[in-house]
Amino acid sequence: MTECYENYIYGKSTKILKEEGINDHFDLFIFTVGWESRCTEIVKYDTGLFYFDSAIIISFRMDDKIGYLQEYMDKIESFAKMKISDSEISPIEYEPNELDKITKDIRKTIEKLVEKLKRPLYIGFDITSCPRYFFLYLLGFCLNNEIAQEISFFYSEGRYAGNIEEYIHTKGDWKIVEVSNFEALDYDPADKKMFIVSAGFEGNRFRSLVAKYEPDAVGILLPDPGFNQEYTKKVEHECKPMIEEFNIHDDAIVRAPAGDAIAAWEALKIPTLNKQGYHIAYLTFGPKPHVLAMGIHGFLNKKISVTYRIPEGYTRLEVEPTGIFWRYDIKNLIFL
Repeated sequence: MTECYENYIYGKSTKILKEEGINDHFDLFIFTVGWESRCTEIVKYDTGLFYFDSAIIISFRMDDKIGYLQEYMDKIESFAKMKISDSEISPIEYEPNELDKITKDIRKTIEKLVEKLKRPLYIGFDITSCPRYFFLYLLGFCLNNEIAQEISFFYSEGRYAGNIEEYIHTKGDWKIVEVSNFEALDYDPADKKMFIVSAGFEGNRFRSLVAKYEPDAVGILLPDPGFNQEYTKKVEHECKPMIEEFNIHDDAIVRAPAGDAIAAWEALKIPTLNKQGYHIAYLTFGPKPHVLAMGIHGFLNKKISVTYRIPEGYTRLEVEPTGIFWRYDIKNLIFL
């Protein structure tokens, strides 16, 4: 277990065993269905005490076809319907880059629930197969509007099928956008620019993107150890050209386990990644737990903006569960 406090936010990360399971009653639970087999892993952690009163099921269309496997959708829908009535399940299905439409539907569902319950919510969110923008959006929306007293995120570590050296997840050029509710509010145009990169596998892509914007300084959040030793070595190899090109010193490179969002959050607090007189931009290219960490620390620090890369498309890759399953409990202490 790892814990972290910052301002009015408390976080805790734990690995869950199947026999322990999820023993919570959520006001709302959000599922995401994709093409990875690990997207249904969460149902294995129901010991009979996993409850929710409303659900959102997010899925995607790709090239005018569904971007998920029907058997995975059937499994998640069946699980949700076993817990609640159909009327309490809100499906959301768009193209993955239709950010405004998806976040609008998420926001409307949550606002409706808040209006009904007249109190802050307890939300659960399985981010295993969820694009980073959407769980960041939910985190920022709930914190900014004081809507949730607690959000529990869940994540299944994955193992990529095939040769990891041939891994290509995105298609075409990347475009960078700021995530809603994570714009830097204390911004001075005279400030220098510092980019903090959450590192992942497509190193040449994020190196060229960083070079395009010519920041004054660059830092890196490395997933070390990775989900396995091979992944750790690959990310370090992918980052080496960027480290050399931008002369990134060791004190601007921090490491945290790939699956531990709260350890990554703590790592991001070091002074060398929070320089005075800099506008800091987080580039969320790495593991989803590290992206969640960037969201928490970035939201609480108004000279930091959190960004998301939008590719032209995605490549379907199978990612199977490793059997390691995490939960990250984020509490807003203003409600205590």
